[in-house]
Order: sequence, then structure tokens, then C-alpha cells
Amino acid sequence: MIHAKRNQWKSYEELKEIQLKKLKKIVYHAYHNVNLYHKIFKQNNLLPSDIKSLDDLNKIPTISKEDIRANYPDNIISKTVNFSKCKIWQTSGSSGLPMKMIYDQRADDFANSIILRSYIENGLRYFDKWCVMGPDDYIRDKPKRFLITQKMGFLSPYYVSIFETMEKKVSLIRRYKPRVLDSLSNDLYLLAKYIEKNDIKDINPEIVTTNGEVLVSSMRDYINKIFNVKLSDLYGCYELRRTAWECQCHEGYHIDVDSLIMQFIRDNEEVSSGERGNIVFTGLYNYAMPIIRYDIGDIGIPLDVKCSCGRGLPLMKLIEGKLMDFLVTQNGDLISPYQVKISITDNVQGIDLLKIIQHSKENIKIKIVKNNNYTEKSTSKLNDVIRDFLGKDVELDIEFVDEIKRVGRKYKVVESRISSAKVI
Repeated sequence: MIHAKRNQWKSYEELKEIQLKKLKKIVYHAYHNVNLYHKIFKQNNLLPSDIKSLDDLNKIPTISKEDIRANYPDNIISKTVNFSKCKIWQTSGSSGLPMKMIYDQRADDFANSIILRSYIENGLRYFDKWCVMGPDDYIRDKPKRFLITQKMGFLSPYYVSIFETMEKKVSLIRRYKPRVLDSLSNDLYLLAKYIEKNDIKDINPEIVTTNGEVLVSSMRDYINKIFNVKLSDLYGCYELRRTAWECQCHEGYHIDVDSLIMQFIRDNEEVSSGERGNIVFTGLYNYAMPIIRYDIGDIGIPLDVKCSCGRGLPLMKLIEGKLMDFLVTQNGDLISPYQVKISITDNVQGIDLLKIIQHSKENIKIKIVKNNNYTEKSTSKLNDVIRDFLGKDVELDIEFVDEIKRVGRKYKVVESRISSAKVI
């Protein structure tokens, strides 16, 4: 954590030296210990010694989510890793299928220090009341040592599951009275709407942060108004953990260049400052499962300006990411698409890919690419999950398809044909 706090104030030139040193090490490791990268290097007549500068990274072809899934676990996990001592993270699959990521203890600790930096630099204090609204795996995956610090109250979030009813969420948050409130963007937006609708006056966090989903400007403005704050948005993914974040100056997202390399690519070339490009990540610390030139499917803009906060971490703007429509219940309430999607993938077997289309409050169509594990029980369970969220009288039309087309560069899991499902 100390190094993470110090690094942010180094000059960008110093940070690039750190990047290059780490890049050479992880490329060498991946070439010799990870089948996928050894194969990629051989196919492109490359050796680790060919990566002598940050620009040389472009010699390596990009990989996709599909490449990671297809090569997991044997061809993308390091041969040197002790699997039994690693932490397994499953991605949310918000724009397609979930996939698993492996972190050894050292990498997980480093990732946590980078994550904590983004909160502390936005005002989180070590013994603050810090409430996090998120999926259940936020709680389930905490290491045993976390229980000790939690009892001490040291950097220990109080977790509220996004799967609780809104009434229960409000009750828990009211009772805890957090100074810092962190949440998936969609769920915080729904909480803000509930607070306004019910004229709730006693939920007053001083600091609000969002993460996990695209935060459109109208959603940001509404949350700021309801909580009377200037929230900071945090950008990341399970594959790389925290990758960029807003500081309290709100002049862009600081890229965590001491833990990764973020490129902005269009037509196989890096774009200039101010131009939009596909975000391509290279992780610099996870030797258990190296991620090199990974096209995550988001779009951003690099900025050639320095934040007035004085940090050396460069800035970017996030333009397009995991934006999903809300679902609407028969009572007219909005439901986070994240909740429904996670419930389906966690409870229904045999689904490779799905798309939820809501035509009306009473009619839902689900397109499914199934595999051999799909049974009649899967259909029954799927009906139960949908009706638990949207109402018992919802008509569910299931269509089995061979493929689901992308929307742009991503799979859009939820598509609503109801105007009230859009953000205000």
C-alpha cells in the first residue's frame, strides 16, 4: 500500500520506467510458462528480447475474452503456479459469458493495494464507516485475514447485497450510517430514486463512489443531487481489478500505470490524445495468469493533460462500456439488469450465452445459446428467476438460437423496449 501511495506522485516518465521494467519481466515469464503466449510469440516470430520498449508491445497481437475462455485453464495459467493457493475470481459476464481469473496471493495483495488507493485518495479514512453495495461474491470471497481487520474496523467495508429488497437495503444502510458509500452504478441510481420517492432524509454519506457499470452523465447528476455530493467513478474489471479512477478534481480517470498498461487502439494502431480507441490492457503483476494485450471491449480516450491534483498517473475518459437497460417490474419498479443476469448465470445450468428482451411489463423474451447441460429443469428454474424479479404473471418466451449477435463490439445482455427503463 505504501508503494501504491508513493507511485501516484511520481512523474509520468518515472512511471513509464516502472512499466517497462515490469513489462519485460512478465513477457519473459509468460513466454516460458504460459502455453498461449508461447504459441503467440512463435507464430509471430517473436522472442521476449524483442520487447525492448513500451512501443514494442504493439508487436504482440491482441487477445479477446473468447481467447481467454478457450485456453482456460491449461493454456493460460502459468505452469509454475500452485493452483491450490490461488484465488479464483469469476468475472461478472455483464457483456457476455462469465469467465474465471486466477490470482496468486502476491498478485491479489498488490491488486488490493491499488484498489484501496482509489478509495483513500477520494477521502476514505482507515477507520471510516464504509458501506459497499455489491453482489454476494464481494462477501463470500473475502480471505480469512479480512475477518480480523473487520473486527478492528480497519479498512473494513460493511457489505449490503444488491439482491436484498430495496426496503432491506435502506434499513441496513440507515442502521449503519456510513460516511462512505460505494456501489455498482445502476444499483446506486435505483437507491437514489427510492430515497427521493420516499422522502428519506437520514442517509447522508459524505463520500460516494461508483464502479462496475458505465455511469452516464444524467445518472451521475441525479445521484449527486440526491446525496448532495460530487461522486467519484472507479473503472475496473475482474480481469485486471482496478484500472482507472477519478480523483476529487474530476478532470478524468487516473490510469493505474504502475499496475498495468492501457492502450487505446484503432485500426491496429494507438490513437492520439483526444481520439477514441478500443481499450487494450496488459497486466504487470499477475504471474499466475498473465493478461497481455487484452481487448476488453470498452472504448476510451487518452488525455494528454495533467490533472490539477498533481499526480503523475495519466488521464483518460471512459466513453463506452458495460451500459445496460434496466428491467421494469409489473409494479413499474426498475430492476438492475446486473441482478437478474447474475441470478440466471448462478442458478440456471446449461446456458452459454443469453439475451433478455423486455417488450412490455408482461412480456419477456430470452434468447439462449445452450449447451448439453441444459434440461427441462433449467427452463423451470429460469421461469422462477424471472418471475421472482419481475412478477408472477410475466409471460416468458424462450428462443434457442445458435448465436447472439453483438451490439457494436459487445454483447448487450438486456434490451428494453420500454421507455421508462431508460436512465432519466
